[in-house]
Amino acid sequence: MRDATATIRAALFLSASITCALTIPETAHAQATLSPLSTFGSNGWLAPGSIPYLSTANVERGFAWNPVTNNIIIPSRNGGNFVAVVNGTTGTVVRTLDTTGVSGGTLAMMGAGVSDTGEVFVSNLQSGASALSPYKIYKWTSENDTNAPTVAFSQVNPTTTSGAFRFGDAFAVYGSGTSLQFAAAGSSTGTSGGFNNNSNFMIGKLDGSNTNTIYRAIPNTLTATNDYRLGLTFVDADTIIGNQGSSAKVTDFVPAATLNTNGATITNAIAIGAAERAIDYTMLNGQALLATINSNTSVISIYDITNPADVALLVTGSSASGTLSSNGNATAGIHWGEVLSPTSQVLYAMSTNQGMQAMVFQAVPEPSTYTALVGVFAMITAVTTRRRTRID
Repeated sequence: MRDATATIRAALFLSASITCALTIPETAHAQATLSPLSTFGSNGWLAPGSIPYLSTANVERGFAWNPVTNNIIIPSRNGGNFVAVVNGTTGTVVRTLDTTGVSGGTLAMMGAGVSDTGEVFVSNLQSGASALSPYKIYKWTSENDTNAPTVAFSQVNPTTTSGAFRFGDAFAVYGSGTSLQFAAAGSSTGTSGGFNNNSNFMIGKLDGSNTNTIYRAIPNTLTATNDYRLGLTFVDADTIIGNQGSSAKVTDFVPAATLNTNGATITNAIAIGAAERAIDYTMLNGQALLATINSNTSVISIYDITNPADVALLVTGSSASGTLSSNGNATAGIHWGEVLSPTSQVLYAMSTNQGMQAMVFQAVPEPSTYTALVGVFAMITAVTTRRRTRID
């Protein structure tokens, strides 16, 4: 009986020690890590030229991650129009999709997106209002689709009084089924209908109806350029974050007329590096996380934006090595991938001409007094139960 009493006292002492320790301020920020996914390419990096669909010719400017297969979709114009499916664990090429009929646009292919159910979408880049060259988004029913793509969206850009609308530099897909939609933006400026076109983005359907809204002249955005032109990510069905470097704009939107000047509202602006362009959002273990990649250096940064008034840089890192080719267009892509545990998630990143990285983000949550004590008391109960059994 004395042994049982001693064990309980020891457990209670441990409980008190944990309680005292938890009164010391400790944050999860210092504990976050970013390490290469060692099975991917060469220690987390596919260097330019390691596969035919990653080059240094400015022809790979975006990609997507497939949540159904854990593969990566890379549009490439390296010697033609290709859409490569790359294994998200190893970095090896699985197959390419049929791109028959992909043509037109300022650039025939630019970014990619994948629905929650695995449908693959690739957009072109289009600047100007040529009736012969609309802004277009192609669709494959899955990455196993052996047919040529259908057209999920096609619209001639609206005419402008000055400047021109441009869409496709940034592209994102959200949802599935009836909730499926896309966001697109580019370096549009000028005016039309008496209103500025600055800092605009398009939200549209991917069901062939060509339904869309172009939000423009958004309050608290730059007037000489587009705050959404190089990075877009959905937070939810009616919130995006747009970015061209320095300030990522968290923006709510509501359905409105095709050309709209008051349907979008900036709720927060997140300060990031000037060269951090491509962005992607995720929720992991109750934390809202924004990932960015520096389009000059390929350095990845992870921010905790759970409280937009107190944004914290959690960790930076890169698996790229050697002298990197320049990225004069500042285009890039970054996408959260598979969730490995409640506090760990894979992240893929590509800066044009600088290869592709696969990293593992690990964020250890702040300890909880309640959780710790529940564990201690569970241990006490188990100890006393075992002792009673033996005594009886």
